[in-house]
Amino acid sequence: MPFYCIHCRSEIEPAYKACPHCGEPITDFLRRYLETPVDGKYQILSRLGVGGMGEVYKVVHVDLNAIRVIKLMRSAIADDPGAHERFLREARLATRISHPNVGTLYDFSTLEDGSRYMVWEFIEGINIHELIEERGPLSPRYAAKLAIQALQGLEAVHRAGIVHRDVSPENLMITHDSSGEERVKIIDLGIAKQWSEETDEKTKTGMFVGKWKYCSPEHLGILPEGERIDGRADIYSFGIVLYEMLTGTTPFQATTPHGYLMLHASERPRPLRQVNPSVTSSPELEGVILRALEKNRANRFASARDFAQALETLLPILSDTPGEPVPMPLGTEPTDGATNVVRVDGDAATVVTIGHSEPTVQTSLGETPPTIEIRNQPWRRYLPHIAAAAGVVIVLVLLVSMWSREEPQTLQAAVPPRAARASVLVPAATGRVGINAFPWATVLEVRNVATGETVAIEAGLVTPAPIELAPGRYEITLSNPSFRDPVKEVVEVTAGHDELINVHFTDPATASLPSLLRGGR
Repeated sequence: MPFYCIHCRSEIEPAYKACPHCGEPITDFLRRYLETPVDGKYQILSRLGVGGMGEVYKVVHVDLNAIRVIKLMRSAIADDPGAHERFLREARLATRISHPNVGTLYDFSTLEDGSRYMVWEFIEGINIHELIEERGPLSPRYAAKLAIQALQGLEAVHRAGIVHRDVSPENLMITHDSSGEERVKIIDLGIAKQWSEETDEKTKTGMFVGKWKYCSPEHLGILPEGERIDGRADIYSFGIVLYEMLTGTTPFQATTPHGYLMLHASERPRPLRQVNPSVTSSPELEGVILRALEKNRANRFASARDFAQALETLLPILSDTPGEPVPMPLGTEPTDGATNVVRVDGDAATVVTIGHSEPTVQTSLGETPPTIEIRNQPWRRYLPHIAAAAGVVIVLVLLVSMWSREEPQTLQAAVPPRAARASVLVPAATGRVGINAFPWATVLEVRNVATGETVAIEAGLVTPAPIELAPGRYEITLSNPSFRDPVKEVVEVTAGHDELINVHFTDPATASLPSLLRGGR
Protein backbone atom coordinates (compact mmCIF):
# COMPACT_ATOMS: atom_id res chain seq x y z
CA MET A 1 0.00 0.00 0.00
CA PRO A 2 1.45 3.44 -0.90
CA PHE A 3 2.49 5.70 1.96
CA TYR A 4 1.90 9.43 1.63
CA CYS A 5 3.37 12.38 3.54
CA ILE A 6 0.72 13.81 5.88
CA HIS A 7 1.81 17.36 5.00
CA CYS A 8 2.51 17.56 1.25
CA ARG A 9 0.79 14.28 0.25
CA SER A 10 3.79 13.11 -1.78
CA GLU A 11 4.24 9.33 -2.05
CA ILE A 12 7.31 8.35 -0.05
CA GLU A 13 9.05 5.35 1.48
CA PRO A 14 7.40 4.62 4.85
CA ALA A 15 10.80 3.88 6.41
CA TYR A 16 11.95 7.48 5.99
CA LYS A 17 12.37 9.54 9.15
CA ALA A 18 11.18 12.65 7.30
CA CYS A 19 9.57 13.48 3.97
CA PRO A 20 12.32 14.32 1.42
CA HIS A 21 9.95 16.76 -0.32
CA CYS A 22 8.82 18.95 2.57
CA GLY A 23 10.78 17.75 5.62
CA GLU A 24 7.71 16.69 7.65
CA PRO A 25 8.78 14.20 10.40
CA ILE A 26 7.52 10.63 10.02
CA THR A 27 7.02 9.04 13.46
CA ASP A 28 6.29 5.41 14.35
CA PHE A 29 2.79 6.42 15.44
CA LEU A 30 2.15 8.06 12.07
CA ARG A 31 3.36 4.98 10.17
CA ARG A 32 1.07 2.78 12.21
CA TYR A 33 -2.09 4.91 12.15
CA LEU A 34 -1.98 7.16 9.08
CA GLU A 35 -4.15 4.72 7.14
CA THR A 36 -5.57 2.70 10.06
CA PRO A 37 -7.98 4.42 12.50
CA VAL A 38 -6.62 4.85 16.04
CA ASP A 39 -8.42 2.39 18.32
CA GLY A 40 -10.54 1.52 15.31
CA LYS A 41 -12.49 4.80 15.42
CA TYR A 42 -10.28 7.92 14.96
CA GLN A 43 -8.98 8.54 11.43
CA ILE A 44 -6.02 10.95 11.25
CA LEU A 45 -6.57 14.04 9.08
CA SER A 46 -3.53 16.17 9.84
CA ARG A 47 -0.86 16.76 12.43
CA LEU A 48 -1.20 19.87 14.59
CA GLY A 49 2.08 19.60 16.46
CA VAL A 50 4.88 17.46 17.83
CA GLY A 51 6.20 17.97 21.36
CA GLY A 52 8.64 16.32 23.70
CA MET A 53 5.82 14.39 25.34
CA GLY A 54 4.03 13.26 22.22
CA GLU A 55 2.05 14.32 19.19
CA VAL A 56 -1.20 16.19 18.53
CA TYR A 57 -3.42 15.26 15.57
CA LYS A 58 -6.65 16.46 14.03
CA VAL A 59 -8.84 13.39 13.55
CA VAL A 60 -12.38 12.42 12.57
CA HIS A 61 -14.48 9.92 14.51
CA VAL A 62 -15.35 7.44 11.77
CA ASP A 63 -18.74 6.52 13.28
CA LEU A 64 -19.87 9.94 14.49
CA ASN A 65 -18.29 11.90 11.60
CA ALA A 66 -17.12 14.43 14.19
CA ILE A 67 -13.81 16.33 14.18
CA ARG A 68 -11.68 15.81 17.28
CA VAL A 69 -8.11 16.36 18.49
CA ILE A 70 -5.98 13.45 19.71
CA LYS A 71 -3.23 14.25 22.19
CA LEU A 72 -0.80 11.32 22.32
CA MET A 73 1.76 10.45 24.98
CA ARG A 74 4.60 8.41 23.54
CA SER A 75 4.97 4.89 24.90
CA ALA A 76 8.62 5.50 25.80
CA ILE A 77 7.52 8.34 28.09
CA ALA A 78 4.40 6.63 29.40
CA ASP A 79 6.59 4.45 31.64
CA ASP A 80 7.90 7.54 33.44
CA PRO A 81 5.80 7.88 36.63
CA GLY A 82 5.95 11.69 36.55
CA ALA A 83 4.81 12.01 32.92
CA HIS A 84 2.19 9.34 33.41
CA GLU A 85 0.78 11.14 36.43
CA ARG A 86 0.64 14.47 34.56
CA PHE A 87 -1.23 12.83 31.72
CA LEU A 88 -3.73 11.08 33.99
CA ARG A 89 -4.25 14.19 36.07
CA GLU A 90 -5.10 16.31 33.04
CA ALA A 91 -7.63 13.73 31.88
CA ARG A 92 -9.29 13.22 35.26
CA LEU A 93 -9.56 16.91 36.02
CA ALA A 94 -10.90 17.77 32.58
CA THR A 95 -13.68 15.19 32.76
CA ARG A 96 -15.15 17.04 35.76
CA ILE A 97 -15.86 20.15 33.72
CA SER A 98 -18.69 20.62 31.23
CA HIS A 99 -18.99 24.27 30.27
CA PRO A 100 -19.27 26.12 26.92
CA ASN A 101 -16.22 28.25 27.82
CA VAL A 102 -13.92 25.31 28.61
CA GLY A 103 -12.46 22.83 26.12
CA THR A 104 -14.18 19.42 26.34
CA LEU A 105 -12.46 16.08 26.89
CA TYR A 106 -14.32 13.27 25.08
CA ASP A 107 -12.21 10.16 25.49
CA PHE A 108 -9.12 8.71 27.15
CA SER A 109 -7.49 5.33 26.62
CA THR A 110 -4.29 3.30 26.12
CA LEU A 111 -3.07 1.73 22.87
CA GLU A 112 -1.52 -1.71 22.46
CA ASP A 113 2.05 -0.37 22.57
CA GLY A 114 1.41 1.44 25.86
CA SER A 115 0.90 4.86 24.31
CA ARG A 116 -1.80 6.86 26.08
CA TYR A 117 -4.05 9.33 24.35
CA MET A 118 -6.81 11.82 25.07
CA VAL A 119 -9.48 12.98 22.62
CA TRP A 120 -10.36 16.66 22.94
CA GLU A 121 -12.81 19.01 21.35
CA PHE A 122 -11.43 20.48 18.13
CA ILE A 123 -11.44 24.28 18.53
CA GLU A 124 -11.09 26.13 15.25
CA GLY A 125 -9.96 29.71 15.77
CA ILE A 126 -7.12 31.75 17.24
CA ASN A 127 -5.93 32.41 20.76
CA ILE A 128 -5.93 35.82 22.43
CA HIS A 129 -2.17 36.17 22.01
CA GLU A 130 -2.59 35.78 18.24
CA LEU A 131 -5.55 38.15 18.27
CA ILE A 132 -3.50 40.90 19.94
CA GLU A 133 -0.61 40.31 17.54
CA GLU A 134 -3.01 40.56 14.59
CA ARG A 135 -5.12 43.54 15.71
CA GLY A 136 -3.10 45.29 18.37
CA PRO A 137 -4.87 46.47 21.58
CA LEU A 138 -8.58 45.65 21.78
CA SER A 139 -11.35 48.14 22.49
CA PRO A 140 -12.46 48.20 26.16
CA ARG A 141 -15.95 46.89 25.33
CA TYR A 142 -14.69 44.05 23.13
CA ALA A 143 -12.00 43.11 25.64
CA ALA A 144 -14.57 43.08 28.46
CA LYS A 145 -16.95 40.87 26.46
CA LEU A 146 -14.18 38.33 25.82
CA ALA A 147 -13.06 38.58 29.45
CA ILE A 148 -16.56 37.88 30.80
CA GLN A 149 -16.72 34.62 28.83
CA ALA A 150 -13.26 33.56 29.92
CA LEU A 151 -14.10 34.29 33.56
CA GLN A 152 -17.29 32.27 33.31
CA GLY A 153 -15.20 29.33 32.12
CA LEU A 154 -12.67 29.96 34.88
CA GLU A 155 -15.50 29.91 37.43
CA ALA A 156 -16.45 26.42 36.19
CA VAL A 157 -12.82 25.29 36.51
CA HIS A 158 -12.65 26.62 40.07
CA ARG A 159 -15.99 25.04 41.04
CA ALA A 160 -14.49 21.69 40.05
CA GLY A 161 -11.86 22.31 42.71
CA ILE A 162 -9.12 23.08 40.21
CA VAL A 163 -6.59 25.89 39.98
CA HIS A 164 -5.53 26.28 36.34
CA ARG A 165 -2.16 27.89 37.24
CA ASP A 166 -1.30 28.73 33.62
CA VAL A 167 -3.88 31.38 32.66
CA SER A 168 -2.33 33.26 29.73
CA PRO A 169 -3.39 34.59 26.30
CA GLU A 170 -2.09 31.41 24.62
CA ASN A 171 -4.50 29.28 26.66
CA LEU A 172 -7.61 31.31 25.79
CA MET A 173 -9.03 30.30 22.39
CA ILE A 174 -11.56 32.32 20.40
CA THR A 175 -13.89 30.33 18.17
CA HIS A 176 -17.50 30.65 16.90
CA ASP A 177 -20.59 28.79 18.08
CA SER A 178 -23.36 27.39 15.89
CA SER A 179 -25.03 30.81 15.63
CA GLY A 180 -21.81 32.50 14.53
CA GLU A 181 -21.21 34.26 17.84
CA GLU A 182 -17.67 34.43 19.21
CA ARG A 183 -16.94 31.97 21.98
CA VAL A 184 -13.95 32.01 24.35
CA LYS A 185 -12.69 28.63 25.52
CA ILE A 186 -10.10 27.88 28.19
CA ILE A 187 -7.66 25.14 27.18
CA ASP A 188 -4.65 23.30 28.60
CA LEU A 189 -5.29 21.88 32.05
CA GLY A 190 -1.98 20.03 31.83
CA ILE A 191 -0.55 21.77 34.89
CA ALA A 192 -3.84 22.39 36.69
CA LYS A 193 -3.94 21.34 40.31
CA GLN A 194 -6.70 20.39 42.73
CA TRP A 195 -6.96 22.79 45.64
CA SER A 196 -7.01 19.88 48.07
CA GLU A 197 -4.18 17.98 46.39
CA GLU A 198 -1.49 17.02 48.86
CA THR A 199 2.16 17.46 47.92
CA ASP A 200 5.09 15.72 49.54
CA GLU A 201 7.98 17.57 51.09
CA LYS A 202 10.16 17.20 48.00
CA THR A 203 7.81 19.15 45.75
CA LYS A 204 6.93 21.84 48.29
CA THR A 205 10.39 23.36 48.09
CA GLY A 206 11.32 25.59 45.17
CA MET A 207 8.32 24.76 42.96
CA PHE A 208 7.04 27.23 40.40
CA VAL A 209 4.67 26.34 37.59
CA GLY A 210 3.45 28.67 34.87
CA LYS A 211 4.68 31.65 32.85
CA TRP A 212 6.68 34.24 34.76
CA LYS A 213 4.98 37.34 33.40
CA TYR A 214 1.47 36.03 34.22
CA CYS A 215 2.18 34.43 37.60
CA SER A 216 0.65 35.58 40.87
CA PRO A 217 2.55 36.16 44.13
CA GLU A 218 1.05 32.88 45.36
CA HIS A 219 2.60 31.05 42.40
CA LEU A 220 5.93 32.05 43.93
CA GLY A 221 5.09 30.71 47.38
CA ILE A 222 4.20 34.09 48.88
CA LEU A 223 1.46 32.87 51.20
CA PRO A 224 0.70 32.98 54.93
CA GLU A 225 1.88 29.93 56.85
CA GLY A 226 -0.42 26.94 56.37
CA GLU A 227 -2.42 28.41 53.46
CA ARG A 228 -2.62 26.99 49.94
CA ILE A 229 -2.92 28.44 46.48
CA ASP A 230 -6.54 28.83 45.31
CA GLY A 231 -8.58 30.27 42.43
CA ARG A 232 -7.62 33.85 43.29
CA ALA A 233 -4.18 33.11 41.80
CA ASP A 234 -5.90 32.59 38.42
CA ILE A 235 -7.81 35.87 38.94
CA TYR A 236 -4.49 37.72 39.29
CA SER A 237 -3.16 36.04 36.12
CA PHE A 238 -6.30 36.91 34.20
CA GLY A 239 -6.03 40.52 35.40
CA ILE A 240 -2.67 40.65 33.60
CA VAL A 241 -4.27 39.14 30.48
CA LEU A 242 -7.03 41.79 30.48
CA TYR A 243 -4.42 44.54 31.02
CA GLU A 244 -2.55 43.22 27.96
CA MET A 245 -5.74 43.04 25.88
CA LEU A 246 -6.27 46.77 26.43
CA THR A 247 -2.69 48.07 26.21
CA GLY A 248 -1.00 45.52 23.96
CA THR A 249 1.57 44.68 26.62
CA THR A 250 1.76 43.24 30.13
CA PRO A 251 2.05 45.48 33.23
CA PHE A 252 5.41 44.06 34.24
CA GLN A 253 8.43 43.76 31.93
CA ALA A 254 11.62 41.96 32.94
CA THR A 255 14.36 39.95 31.29
CA THR A 256 14.97 37.44 34.10
CA PRO A 257 12.79 35.28 36.37
CA HIS A 258 14.29 37.15 39.35
CA GLY A 259 13.09 40.43 37.86
CA TYR A 260 9.56 39.11 37.43
CA LEU A 261 9.55 37.69 40.94
CA MET A 262 10.36 41.06 42.49
CA LEU A 263 7.84 42.90 40.31
CA HIS A 264 4.99 40.52 41.13
CA ALA A 265 5.90 40.58 44.81
CA SER A 266 6.20 44.32 45.40
CA GLU A 267 5.61 46.55 42.33
CA ARG A 268 2.22 48.06 41.60
CA PRO A 269 1.16 47.95 37.93
CA ARG A 270 1.49 51.23 36.06
CA PRO A 271 -1.69 53.05 34.97
CA LEU A 272 -2.91 51.88 31.57
CA ARG A 273 -2.42 55.27 29.88
CA GLN A 274 1.12 55.50 31.20
CA VAL A 275 1.90 52.30 29.32
CA ASN A 276 -0.19 53.17 26.26
CA PRO A 277 -1.44 56.80 26.07
CA SER A 278 -3.96 55.91 23.35
CA VAL A 279 -5.97 53.53 25.56
CA THR A 280 -9.63 54.61 25.84
CA SER A 281 -10.32 52.65 29.02
CA SER A 282 -12.51 54.25 31.69
CA PRO A 283 -11.29 54.81 35.27
CA GLU A 284 -13.92 52.30 36.43
CA LEU A 285 -12.52 49.55 34.19
CA GLU A 286 -8.99 50.33 35.27
CA GLY A 287 -10.12 50.08 38.90
CA VAL A 288 -11.54 46.61 38.23
CA ILE A 289 -8.26 45.46 36.68
CA LEU A 290 -6.17 46.88 39.51
CA ARG A 291 -8.37 45.11 42.05
CA ALA A 292 -7.67 41.80 40.28
CA LEU A 293 -3.96 42.61 40.47
CA GLU A 294 -3.82 43.24 44.22
CA LYS A 295 -0.74 41.62 45.77
CA ASN A 296 -2.77 40.51 48.79
CA ARG A 297 -5.28 37.99 47.44
CA ALA A 298 -7.77 38.92 50.17
CA ASN A 299 -8.18 42.28 48.39
CA ARG A 300 -8.94 40.75 44.98
CA PHE A 301 -12.28 39.53 43.72
CA ALA A 302 -13.39 36.55 45.78
CA SER A 303 -14.28 34.58 42.65
CA ALA A 304 -14.09 34.66 38.87
CA ARG A 305 -17.87 35.16 38.87
CA ASP A 306 -17.51 38.37 40.91
CA PHE A 307 -14.85 39.58 38.47
CA ALA A 308 -17.17 38.86 35.50
CA GLN A 309 -20.11 40.62 37.15
CA ALA A 310 -18.03 43.74 37.74
CA LEU A 311 -17.20 43.83 34.03
CA GLU A 312 -20.80 43.24 33.00
CA THR A 313 -21.88 46.27 35.04
CA LEU A 314 -19.43 48.46 33.13
CA LEU A 315 -20.27 47.28 29.60
CA PRO A 316 -22.73 50.13 28.78
CA ILE A 317 -20.12 52.84 29.46
CA LEU A 318 -17.13 51.21 27.76
CA SER A 319 -15.68 52.54 24.52
CA ASP A 320 -15.62 50.68 21.21
CA THR A 321 -12.38 52.44 20.18
CA PRO A 322 -9.15 50.43 20.58
CA GLY A 323 -5.81 51.95 21.44
CA GLU A 324 -2.82 52.08 19.11
CA PRO A 325 -0.05 49.44 19.28
CA VAL A 326 2.88 50.33 21.51
CA PRO A 327 6.55 49.59 20.74
CA MET A 328 7.43 46.26 22.29
CA PRO A 329 10.32 46.16 24.80
CA LEU A 330 13.71 45.20 23.42
CA GLY A 331 14.97 41.69 23.99
CA THR A 332 13.15 38.43 24.51
CA GLU A 333 11.43 37.83 27.77
CA PRO A 334 12.37 34.49 29.34
CA THR A 335 8.90 32.99 29.06
CA ASP A 336 7.51 34.06 25.70
CA GLY A 337 5.24 31.31 24.46
CA ALA A 338 6.40 28.65 26.94
CA THR A 339 5.29 27.41 30.32
CA ASN A 340 8.06 26.89 32.86
CA VAL A 341 8.44 24.55 35.79
CA VAL A 342 11.50 25.05 38.00
CA ARG A 343 11.78 22.33 40.60
CA VAL A 344 14.41 21.42 43.20
CA ASP A 345 13.76 17.82 44.09
CA GLY A 346 16.07 16.34 46.68
CA ASP A 347 19.52 16.09 45.06
CA ALA A 348 18.51 17.02 41.51
CA ALA A 349 17.31 20.16 39.85
CA THR A 350 15.01 20.00 36.86
CA VAL A 351 13.89 22.70 34.45
CA VAL A 352 10.76 21.74 32.50
CA THR A 353 9.40 23.75 29.60
CA ILE A 354 5.84 23.10 28.46
CA GLY A 355 4.91 24.37 25.01
CA HIS A 356 1.56 23.58 23.32
CA SER A 357 0.53 21.53 26.34
CA GLU A 358 3.41 19.11 25.88
CA PRO A 359 5.86 18.99 28.84
CA THR A 360 9.49 18.37 27.89
CA VAL A 361 12.26 17.91 30.43
CA GLN A 362 15.09 20.06 29.13
CA THR A 363 17.92 19.06 31.42
CA SER A 364 18.92 18.34 35.01
CA LEU A 365 21.95 18.85 37.19
CA GLY A 366 23.76 15.78 38.38
CA GLU A 367 25.45 17.54 41.28
CA THR A 368 23.59 18.48 44.42
CA PRO A 369 22.45 22.09 43.93
CA PRO A 370 21.78 24.64 46.62
CA THR A 371 18.30 24.22 48.08
CA ILE A 372 15.80 26.80 46.85
CA GLU A 373 13.34 27.45 49.62
CA ILE A 374 10.39 29.83 49.29
CA ARG A 375 8.36 29.32 52.43
CA ASN A 376 4.69 30.12 52.87
CA GLN A 377 5.02 33.32 54.88
CA PRO A 378 3.55 36.84 54.62
CA TRP A 379 5.24 38.44 51.62
CA ARG A 380 5.65 41.94 52.99
CA ARG A 381 7.91 40.73 55.80
CA TYR A 382 10.05 38.39 53.72
CA LEU A 383 10.98 40.22 50.52
CA PRO A 384 14.73 39.90 51.28
CA HIS A 385 14.35 36.11 51.51
CA ILE A 386 12.35 36.07 48.29
CA ALA A 387 15.04 38.04 46.48
CA ALA A 388 17.75 35.71 47.74
CA ALA A 389 15.77 32.63 46.69
CA ALA A 390 15.10 34.12 43.27
CA GLY A 391 18.80 34.76 42.80
CA VAL A 392 19.51 31.10 43.42
CA VAL A 393 16.84 30.17 40.88
CA ILE A 394 18.55 32.33 38.26
CA VAL A 395 21.98 30.84 38.95
CA LEU A 396 20.46 27.38 38.80
CA VAL A 397 18.75 27.98 35.46
CA LEU A 398 21.91 29.53 33.99
CA LEU A 399 24.01 26.57 35.13
CA VAL A 400 21.50 24.19 33.60
CA SER A 401 21.70 26.05 30.30
CA MET A 402 25.51 26.22 30.30
CA TRP A 403 26.53 22.81 31.66
CA SER A 404 23.85 20.31 30.75
CA ARG A 405 22.35 21.44 27.50
CA GLU A 406 21.41 18.50 25.31
CA GLU A 407 22.12 18.32 21.62
CA PRO A 408 18.85 19.10 19.76
CA GLN A 409 17.43 16.26 17.71
CA THR A 410 17.33 16.71 13.95
CA LEU A 411 15.23 15.22 11.20
CA GLN A 412 16.79 12.31 9.32
CA ALA A 413 15.82 11.85 5.70
CA ALA A 414 17.33 10.55 2.49
CA VAL A 415 19.29 13.50 1.11
CA PRO A 416 21.96 14.16 -1.52
CA PRO A 417 25.65 13.51 -0.76
CA ARG A 418 27.37 15.79 1.77
CA ALA A 419 24.07 16.33 3.59
CA ALA A 420 24.86 17.61 7.02
CA ARG A 421 22.84 18.91 9.89
CA ALA A 422 23.08 22.41 11.28
CA SER A 423 25.47 23.08 14.11
CA VAL A 424 24.66 26.54 15.41
CA LEU A 425 25.67 28.05 18.72
CA VAL A 426 22.50 29.77 19.94
CA PRO A 427 21.09 30.91 23.27
CA ALA A 428 18.86 28.56 25.31
CA ALA A 429 15.67 30.42 24.30
CA THR A 430 15.49 29.45 20.62
CA GLY A 431 13.04 28.66 17.87
CA ARG A 432 13.39 25.98 15.23
CA VAL A 433 13.22 26.57 11.48
CA GLY A 434 12.58 23.64 9.15
CA ILE A 435 14.17 24.51 5.77
CA ASN A 436 12.83 22.52 2.81
CA ALA A 437 13.30 22.88 -0.93
CA PHE A 438 12.14 21.05 -4.05
CA PRO A 439 13.84 19.13 -5.48
CA TRP A 440 16.58 19.99 -2.94
CA ALA A 441 18.96 22.81 -2.07
CA THR A 442 22.10 23.74 -0.21
CA VAL A 443 21.77 26.30 2.57
CA LEU A 444 24.30 28.96 1.58
CA GLU A 445 23.72 31.58 4.26
CA VAL A 446 21.59 32.43 7.30
CA ARG A 447 21.72 36.17 8.06
CA ASN A 448 20.15 38.16 10.90
CA VAL A 449 18.22 40.95 9.16
CA ALA A 450 18.35 43.35 12.12
CA THR A 451 22.10 43.08 12.82
CA GLY A 452 23.40 41.98 9.41
CA GLU A 453 25.41 39.23 11.10
CA THR A 454 25.75 35.83 9.45
CA VAL A 455 24.95 32.76 11.56
CA ALA A 456 27.65 30.10 11.44
CA ILE A 457 26.47 26.85 9.84
CA GLU A 458 28.39 23.82 8.61
CA ALA A 459 29.37 23.80 4.94
CA GLY A 460 27.29 21.64 2.66
CA LEU A 461 24.09 21.81 4.69
CA VAL A 462 21.42 20.25 2.45
CA THR A 463 17.63 20.33 2.80
CA PRO A 464 15.57 19.15 4.56
CA ALA A 465 17.49 20.91 7.32
CA PRO A 466 16.22 21.97 10.76
CA ILE A 467 18.14 24.86 12.35
CA GLU A 468 17.75 26.32 15.83
CA LEU A 469 18.05 30.12 15.94
CA ALA A 470 17.76 32.86 18.52
CA PRO A 471 14.55 34.89 18.22
CA GLY A 472 14.69 37.45 15.41
CA ARG A 473 14.20 37.97 11.69
CA TYR A 474 16.48 36.01 9.34
CA GLU A 475 17.18 35.90 5.60
CA ILE A 476 18.02 32.36 4.44
CA THR A 477 19.71 31.84 1.05
CA LEU A 478 19.27 28.51 -0.77
CA SER A 479 21.02 27.22 -3.91
CA ASN A 480 20.66 24.28 -6.28
CA PRO A 481 23.38 23.67 -8.94
CA SER A 482 20.72 22.85 -11.55
CA PHE A 483 19.34 26.40 -11.34
CA ARG A 484 21.17 29.63 -12.09
CA ASP A 485 19.86 31.90 -9.33
CA PRO A 486 19.76 31.26 -5.59
CA VAL A 487 16.52 31.83 -3.66
CA LYS A 488 16.23 34.01 -0.57
CA GLU A 489 13.49 33.57 2.05
CA VAL A 490 12.86 35.67 5.18
CA VAL A 491 11.51 34.07 8.36
CA GLU A 492 10.53 35.42 11.77
CA VAL A 493 11.83 33.17 14.58
CA THR A 494 10.04 33.09 17.95
CA ALA A 495 11.34 31.33 21.05
CA GLY A 496 9.74 27.94 21.59
CA HIS A 497 8.01 27.87 18.19
CA ASP A 498 8.61 25.96 14.93
CA GLU A 499 8.63 27.73 11.57
CA LEU A 500 8.70 26.11 8.12
CA ILE A 501 10.24 27.35 4.87
CA ASN A 502 9.22 25.64 1.62
CA VAL A 503 11.01 26.65 -1.61
CA HIS A 504 10.23 25.24 -5.07
CA PHE A 505 13.02 25.67 -7.61
CA THR A 506 10.74 24.02 -10.17
CA ASP A 507 7.30 22.51 -10.57
CA PRO A 508 7.11 19.37 -8.38
CA ALA A 509 4.98 17.67 -11.03
CA THR A 510 7.75 17.80 -13.64
CA ALA A 511 10.97 17.79 -11.63
CA SER A 512 13.12 14.70 -11.25
CA LEU A 513 14.98 14.04 -8.04
CA PRO A 514 18.57 12.86 -7.74
CA SER A 515 18.79 9.05 -7.74
CA LEU A 516 19.54 8.93 -4.03
CA LEU A 517 16.33 10.79 -3.24
CA ARG A 518 14.30 8.72 -5.71
CA GLY A 519 15.00 5.28 -4.37
CA GLY A 520 17.49 5.41 -1.55
CA ARG A 521 17.03 5.61 2.20
